[in-house]
Amino acid sequence: MQFSCRIMYICNSIAKMKLQKDTHKHTHYSEQITVFLSVLCTIHCVVTPVLLVLLPSVGYFFEQYHWVEYVIIVSVFILGTSSILHGYKEHHQNKIPAFVFFLGLMLLVSASLLKIVFHLNHTSHHLLSGIGGILAGFGQLYNLKLNNAAQKLV
Repeated sequence: MQFSCRIMYICNSIAKMKLQKDTHKHTHYSEQITVFLSVLCTIHCVVTPVLLVLLPSVGYFFEQYHWVEYVIIVSVFILGTSSILHGYKEHHQNKIPAFVFFLGLMLLVSASLLKIVFHLNHTSHHLLSGIGGILAGFGQLYNLKLNNAAQKLV
């Protein structure tokens, strides 16, 4: 009798743990911050060439502070990776957002390396940066969409 009560208690505990895991509803601000940083990176990558063409003095000012670009890329990498991994593990188990995000991140890093190593400040650098920022942003937005859809199902 006592053995069956223990088994019943263990089964109920497991059922409660599963129920508690399924009702996992919360907000991750790091995902929202990462989407914001990806969009900020995209705006930076798109606006800088326009400023270089239309407003040489303002474009020159932004090009002098190239460290801003590196800070944004590192921030997107750290926060983006954490939100992509969390979304994959806890919510949707879909690899597409990770592939899109990391493809965009690789383009951003390769554009920065072209700028550092070859001192390339031409259209190709800005094109790679812009496409990379857009892809990183789309990966984060798709991850956020899948996270929200998974939370609504629960």
